[in-house]
Amino acid sequence: MTKPFPPHGKYKIYCDDQLLVSEVVGPWNIEFIRDWSMASIPLCEELKEKGAWIAVAIISGSMLATPEAMDALRKVIHNSVHQYDCIAHVLVASPDVTGRGIVEWAFKKSYGDLSQAAFFDDYESAKQWSLALLASHKKS
Repeated sequence: MTKPFPPHGKYKIYCDDQLLVSEVVGPWNIEFIRDWSMASIPLCEELKEKGAWIAVAIISGSMLATPEAMDALRKVIHNSVHQYDCIAHVLVASPDVTGRGIVEWAFKKSYGDLSQAAFFDDYESAKQWSLALLASHKKS
């Protein structure tokens, strides 16, 4: 029997109004995605009770991940939309984060069909965009 790998990566999760913010230090593997997503569930349930919400991941260190982790992330995003009413997923990474150019393109291509997706250099820009989207969502 193969011994599982330990999670690679670190996270901190919290709510900022109707934003679920994850501060992520990468690179990461599938074990990390599993731990992080399970820890997020209580906050997702809390946000769902209040209405539409947006997931924001602030990434530092590296954006690189194993293919299995990227597949698992797609499932997490799908579940957040269909089970918890998340309306968008936003990534925040400064230009010096390792793998940013590759992951930005892959993120939009791979996950943009699941929910609205956006990419920003800083949290304030991401938050402004997210709050505007939430406001327009409430009007529709």
